[in-house]
Amino acid sequence: MSESTGPTLGDVEPFGVLLERLIRLKKHDDGRPYTVAEVAEEVSISKSHLYGLLKGSNEPSLRLTQLLATNLGVELEYFGTSERAREIQGQYALLARLSRQGISDLAFRASELSPNALSTVLDFIDFQASRDSENHTSG
Repeated sequence: MSESTGPTLGDVEPFGVLLERLIRLKKHDDGRPYTVAEVAEEVSISKSHLYGLLKGSNEPSLRLTQLLATNLGVELEYFGTSERAREIQGQYALLARLSRQGISDLAFRASELSPNALSTVLDFIDFQASRDSENHTSG
């Protein structure tokens, strides 16, 4: 499935898209991503049933949706269609995009720095960004 860029106010993303986004974001303590098989095992369903949910050929029960939300660390409302649900979905869509770009790894590592070291890193990022923008405008 392809990753959506996130919902707009009029959009309702399919359950499978929402679920896939969360599975991609779920990580083991050592940073490895979870597999569909691992998520299926944790919520006590078959892999084929979970793949059916991802493809849209299976519809989840309320109980299964609750189990998935709990297991994947989101509010049940994430799977809803309300304005608040779309806000939550948009936040997770952004997180997924940032994760693909390596931003979450950078943020995690930066969180362990002292305030002085973090300031130095931010100054370096600003310096590199200004160099990149100069190269793009002059090249």
